[in-house]
Amino acid sequence: MDDFEDLVLELRAGADRRGLRLMEAAFPGEPTVVFQQETTSVDELLDLAQHAFAPFVSLTVSRLDPSELIESWDAEDEANPDLPAQLLSLWQERAGQIDGVFVQWIASGAVYLYLAVPAWKGELEELRENWSEEKHAQRTDLYRAVRIRITRLAEELECEPEYRSGTLHSRGSIGKALLEPKLQSTDDPYMVTQILSEASRLVRDNAGAEYSKLMGQMDELALKLRATRAWQEVYTARDRAAAARNFLIEQSGGYSPSTDMVSRLRRLAESSSYR
Repeated sequence: MDDFEDLVLELRAGADRRGLRLMEAAFPGEPTVVFQQETTSVDELLDLAQHAFAPFVSLTVSRLDPSELIESWDAEDEANPDLPAQLLSLWQERAGQIDGVFVQWIASGAVYLYLAVPAWKGELEELRENWSEEKHAQRTDLYRAVRIRITRLAEELECEPEYRSGTLHSRGSIGKALLEPKLQSTDDPYMVTQILSEASRLVRDNAGAEYSKLMGQMDELALKLRATRAWQEVYTARDRAAAARNFLIEQSGGYSPSTDMVSRLRRLAESSSYR
């Protein structure tokens, strides 16, 4: 039966003939037995309910409401694009039409359910699902492209000598200045934050690896530092710390050393064992 208005009338009339009381009720949990419109006729269904001495039969009629599509679409993801106008138009064409008929009753402790859903409702749901999948694929592709761009710009920034040699506190402002010419009009502040965060992580990781190697060479490095003109031409602790820092930056491939490592190298270079 394609006309679901007639289906509802037939269910009401059939229930009335059999003396079945129609009521609206909620049935928590999953039904025990499920019948489909395609395989079970109205007479078969109501005869079963009558023979089971059902105290009542619940008849629920659902009508298509396009606002539910809008709400469900928006609820998927706050970053979703707008609902496609063509999809909404197809739903609006069916607005108010019966999109589901549900008959339920209880007998002998079991819950029986009869489902009748028009074919066009399944077609609309399939269209909606296809649009959702396409939208998800577009968002996934966009996300991948953004991540690739973030990674590339972070790697470029990490290679900048000025950025590598910056301190933890100065690196943020240095990074913003160096990144500015590389940005596009579509790059939002969040993306910039991600680039700077990734570049900072790269510097920390790479600097950590380089200085881990240099830690085992401190005596040798102190001798090399003492032989440099930059060290020999200065005498104050402050100037020698600056010379040691610049020396470590050069030895590490441009990465800024920690204050502790600078102090350690300075003290080694100043120690009497190297005089």
